Amino acid sequence: MQYIHVVNGDMAGNTLRQALAQAARPDPVVVLRDDLAVGPIGDVDANGLARSGFWQRVAPRSEIDFAAEMHMALDQLQGLRQSDLEIAIWHGQSASDQLMLRRVVFHLYQTPQRINEVAMDARELESAPQGKLTAIGMYPAARLARRFSTIAPVSVLRLGRLGYEWQQNVKDNADVRLWKGNTLVPAAYHTVDDVILERAPVEWTPAVEVIAAIMGAIDGLLASDWFLFWRCRELIGAGLMVMRGNADSLQNCELRRNQSASPE
Repeated sequence: MQYIHVVNGDMAGNTLRQALAQAARPDPVVVLRDDLAVGPIGDVDANGLARSGFWQRVAPRSEIDFAAEMHMALDQLQGLRQSDLEIAIWHGQSASDQLMLRRVVFHLYQTPQRINEVAMDARELESAPQGKLTAIGMYPAARLARRFSTIAPVSVLRLGRLGYEWQQNVKDNADVRLWKGNTLVPAAYHTVDDVILERAPVEWTPAVEVIAAIMGAIDGLLASDWFLFWRCRELIGAGLMVMRGNADSLQNCELRRNQSASPE
């Protein structure tokens, strides 16, 4: 059977295409690129103005047209609705993948019989600790290729729950959404900021090293370097961290905690 395969993020899309090529399958792949785990999502299924504005603040020097990205995602979801092919949604155990799953299910509510999934977990990654957050882009293509035979339909009961959870997360419109205990948990930016400040060095350190040390340290979140660098800049604006070098370039600046800042 041929499927339209849906994944979250360019890395996942590239790996899944490699897996399809290895298996000699002609199936198309739809890549939804938005990291829905961070930032406001209240208007993501409408005009996306707040959503695109958030990403513009996170990456002000990026050449990406974030408003166009929001519209493209809606066009992709509409294309899934209009297609006659079965849909296979691939997801790992991360907030971003899980939110993508729920969003796609919500948009396909009129054709529940077409919705299938492939649920990957940490046990399928070599040397991965139990409970580790995972995203499809972390798995080798050969591992994904072995899962084509396990594509399974999603029960109507589960579909209803997933669609409801998407609506609830959109309504909550939290700063951040964490994946903890197989549940999406809303959180504020300070949840991330506290970890950054806890791990921020007291000596000048290349920003790339600071960010790398933080990326896997936030409970429930696979945080991107874009997002964490933005939060560091916000903390600098609040006087809690300091920077020297090119503030527009993660590769060309250094960070440290502001030791003279008064503790709250």
